[in-house]
Amino acid sequence: MSDAMRVQPFGVQLRRALAEYERQRSIFAIPARLFHEPGPSLGVPTLFGQALATPFGPSAGPHTQLSQNIVAAWLAGGRFVELKTVQVKDDLVIPRPCIDMTDEGYNVEWSQELSLDDSAHEYVVAWALVHVLSQALGWGGPAAIFDMSIGYDLAGIRHPRMTRFMDTLADASGPLQDIRAVLRRDFPHLASVEIPSRITSSVTVSTMHGCPADEIERIARYCLEERGLHTVVKLNPTLLGKDEVLAVLRDGLGFTGIDIADETFARDLQYGKAVELIASLEPVAAARGLTFGVKLSNTLAMRNHAGRLPGGEMYMSGRALYPVTMRLYDRLLHEFGGRLHVSYSAGADAGNVADILACGALPVTGCTDLLKPGGVARMGQWIDAVADRMRERGAATLADLSRDRLAAVRVAADAALRDPRYKKGAFPHGLPKVSSPLGPWDCVVAPCAEACAVAQDVPEYAWHIARGDDRAALETILARNPLPGVTGHVCTRLCETRCTRNDYEESVGIRALKRYAEEHGRAGLPWPERRRRLARGPAG
Repeated sequence: MSDAMRVQPFGVQLRRALAEYERQRSIFAIPARLFHEPGPSLGVPTLFGQALATPFGPSAGPHTQLSQNIVAAWLAGGRFVELKTVQVKDDLVIPRPCIDMTDEGYNVEWSQELSLDDSAHEYVVAWALVHVLSQALGWGGPAAIFDMSIGYDLAGIRHPRMTRFMDTLADASGPLQDIRAVLRRDFPHLASVEIPSRITSSVTVSTMHGCPADEIERIARYCLEERGLHTVVKLNPTLLGKDEVLAVLRDGLGFTGIDIADETFARDLQYGKAVELIASLEPVAAARGLTFGVKLSNTLAMRNHAGRLPGGEMYMSGRALYPVTMRLYDRLLHEFGGRLHVSYSAGADAGNVADILACGALPVTGCTDLLKPGGVARMGQWIDAVADRMRERGAATLADLSRDRLAAVRVAADAALRDPRYKKGAFPHGLPKVSSPLGPWDCVVAPCAEACAVAQDVPEYAWHIARGDDRAALETILARNPLPGVTGHVCTRLCETRCTRNDYEESVGIRALKRYAEEHGRAGLPWPERRRRLARGPAG
């Protein structure tokens, strides 16, 4: 697979999506069974004056650059799409590898991989596709928000090329006229779809680590006053100060190997300045009928202690940042009496998204979680988690869920420090990786099977059980294990330490499945046949 991103015309993307759906009931490799179709509301109020079907989606990252990835996230339930951050320097060579999501996340990539013109093209194409596909699937409107993300200083943002990019997302009439011509010519049954020419009315401001407070304020004022955009500013975890950040990461969570330079904290925005910045910009936004808020949080700069990525500095994301950022959220929300508008991202996943929303955050976006196995389809778990919490609390809307947000954020911040899943030792046996090499034409070995002392084909017998074929499940086990009745009770379960479901919530109960197969599969497998299979041994 190439490491170069190549843009595709709207017509090519739509034809591909429709043909794939017709042929195999999937679009951009997202099966239809994982689509989030409009259904019972999650109680999301309008945001930035726009309808929003779910309160979350993908945050700015490598997975929000290409149109097909944006559409895939939308199909899977991510209806707030934070487009990849762009800047005027759009010809940088991105080092490879640039992202490490083995456990907690790290990256050294800080810019888009497409030119500004190609980025604008992809965002317009994605915008058109979600509207067209929404009608093609019989869903009505897409109920989605595209959020622009820009950086990294005001001079670059004011550059004519950046201005052209922002103008396009404010009014895409030109490129949409060409798209409508394609629809009339090649897809006449979809030609009447209404596609608004304004793609985004909001922006997330991403500044470089170390950007001065007055520069951040100038950028935000430009977005509010000259661009008329709802504006959210990313804040860094360093606002807590070095002592508190290291107390959480090293002492509380066990990330003893990290090394953050004093300079990182000295050069970043200080807490007092951040409070002044927010207090100064909130009335500017209110006077224009706009929203001003903060995004918690940006990544955390640190020395490249792991050595798996190039360069001397890298940026932490993912589960390790959740306890740090919730602590910052708690402090800021109490600072402003609960009224602060917060967009949340750090370490968000299915296990905590309901807690974050209960704290009043809107939206909640994810990157590290969506770069793990399952990809954007993991948002189906997010939807289920939020729906379950709302039912438990009897909440009809998110406003009901977050009614006592000040108490909720204090509880969530404290709980994050105690929850073992955020600690470095959460995976004592390592993540589900395999040691066998992956050849050009080979399939990867299931980690659970590789960990098994007799190399049982766990995925196969689990699949048979899922299909209700208990006899086939037992036959699969007996091919390598003559004593499933024993090992189904006393096996040490090394397979479960390598189960890929650990990337989602917890291991499949593999030993219990073996016991189930032994107990239920015997009725369909006569003893003579069992003896013949045992006599043939594992190869049989």
